[in-house]
Amino acid sequence: MLGDHPINFGPGCLLSWDDGAGGEGPAAALFSWKKRNFVKEVQESVRLLRKTGKECIEKRKKAIQDGEEIPMDILTQILKGAGHETTANQLSFTVMELARSPEILEKAQAEVDEVIGARRDIEYDDIGKLQYLNQVVYDDFRYFVLKETLRLYPTAPGTSRALEEDYVIEGLKIPPKATLSFNSYIMGRMERFFPDPLVFNPDRFHPDAPKPYFSYFPFSLGPRSCIGQVFAQMEAKVVMAKLLQRFQFELVEGQTLRIMDSGTLRPMEGVLCRLRPRTNSGKTKKVD
Repeated sequence: MLGDHPINFGPGCLLSWDDGAGGEGPAAALFSWKKRNFVKEVQESVRLLRKTGKECIEKRKKAIQDGEEIPMDILTQILKGAGHETTANQLSFTVMELARSPEILEKAQAEVDEVIGARRDIEYDDIGKLQYLNQVVYDDFRYFVLKETLRLYPTAPGTSRALEEDYVIEGLKIPPKATLSFNSYIMGRMERFFPDPLVFNPDRFHPDAPKPYFSYFPFSLGPRSCIGQVFAQMEAKVVMAKLLQRFQFELVEGQTLRIMDSGTLRPMEGVLCRLRPRTNSGKTKKVD
């Protein structure tokens, strides 16, 4: 209540104000009356966002129930931008490392041949059975290959957190309201956490290997971790499994390992490969 005027900020709203004398208190009347219109605009925008999100979800649910095509709405654009680009970059790095590591490639293909064989479609249950491939991807500590790719090449190379109170780390006191940045690219290449860190070795994520808790976080950690990580990694597993099932690949001459950081990590010159179709027996057949 401000004077005789009730003010509703909605749930989850935390305010801080200055009383003009270096302290905090009601002397500043929460905010200047000049900002009242701004607060009103924010409240209206939040209501519009909630309304739009609810409408999108309801339309999608109805389309799924009726067997219709999913509408091209704002959720589709979020999934395209946030999920597809980072997953495509992860797959590029995975192909690059597998092509440089024939023994690991052969092992991953043998697993795909055993689980999927020559079947065109991949069933949901197949995903959980591709344990070695998943060590190359990120899921949980059952999986190896995709996880190892994200250790060396986290497509989102960092995250940040804000402290609410004082915190001491190895004798260094960090004040409240400080913002801490964590670089998953650097931590994934530290000898302290990963022996021979520059070696592509999916077995470091074997269930019997030591778990890299709090030093491996390609999707961040905690309640504010990436909301799309399950979707992104299921997508990566399916695409990678089909590539391994159908093709043998080798890098072209002159392929570089340079990385470009444009908000997400990607191979600077892309990844160029020669593809050879595989037969049902797992052998390759020559293609001109």
